[in-house]
Amino acid sequence: MILGNLFQIAILTLVFYWILRFLKGTPSILMLGVLIIVFPALYFFTNRLNLQVLHWLIERMLALMPIFLIVVFKEDIRRILTFLGKQRFRTFRRLNTANKQRRILAMIDELIDCVCALTAQPHWVWPKGSETGSRSRGKHVRYNTGALIAVENAPRLNEYIEKGVRIDAKLSSLILQTIFYKGTPLHDGGVIIRKGNIVAAACQFPAASHSENRPIHTRHNAAIGLSEQVPDITVIVVSEETGNVSVTTGPGRLELMENPRHFRNVLCNRLGVSEIALEDEPHKKSKMSESIWNRLLNRTESWDNPMEEPPPETEDSNKIEE
Repeated sequence: MILGNLFQIAILTLVFYWILRFLKGTPSILMLGVLIIVFPALYFFTNRLNLQVLHWLIERMLALMPIFLIVVFKEDIRRILTFLGKQRFRTFRRLNTANKQRRILAMIDELIDCVCALTAQPHWVWPKGSETGSRSRGKHVRYNTGALIAVENAPRLNEYIEKGVRIDAKLSSLILQTIFYKGTPLHDGGVIIRKGNIVAAACQFPAASHSENRPIHTRHNAAIGLSEQVPDITVIVVSEETGNVSVTTGPGRLELMENPRHFRNVLCNRLGVSEIALEDEPHKKSKMSESIWNRLLNRTESWDNPMEEPPPETEDSNKIEE
């Protein structure tokens, strides 16, 4: 019982303290002072002096005080609710963005580990590969394995998925290696990846429409043809003859990857993820873990002096010292 009362007192104290800080320096604080001081004083004196009519009138006004407060302080209430809504949506948006970037980076790691296991080129070794292990450990790959992988930025390959073989499995380097292994029935055709999942395999992609862009190899031809029809799709090609790794960087453009690091940078750029942003993720989490009340109190400090404006930025302040 005592703990419950103390808890209620603490909550009410915090709420009233926050309201007073929020209204500090605004005209609303004067009206609030009138409501808090004048009405209780009139109620007390009319009761002591036995002024029944005035006492009855003030008593009825106090009964309607909640509606009166909403009408008088409607602008301040709107500003409070707007601020709370912005802070909440901003926090959710940051969390969703961070989780999405982590999922994309995990997908990129799986793709790099798979490619390193499919090419026999000795410099294609990725130390940060999949935790499940692959053939690229120690680089004992003796032959090249051809592969064709299309990574969606948005669901736009439904017509090719319907003509392929549905997989609907979580993206894994070992599953991709198994699909493209020469002894499996699914190694011919392309694999489509959507939202970190292997949606379908053995998909037939269109050939390049322009003769000048049409390469000799079938997988490269299909990659260029798909990029011409769906420009925002990222297509990865591993050559079965040379072991070269190529990625589509635009409509009809196929870029040769030099090493795993170059391959990772291109994928991050194409899929819209930044490793630098995720390195500061623990620091961002500590900021987002602040309570909404603390953020609100810190924000109201800038409202204490509404006429004060930040100093204008100068050109010298934007220059970076070399």
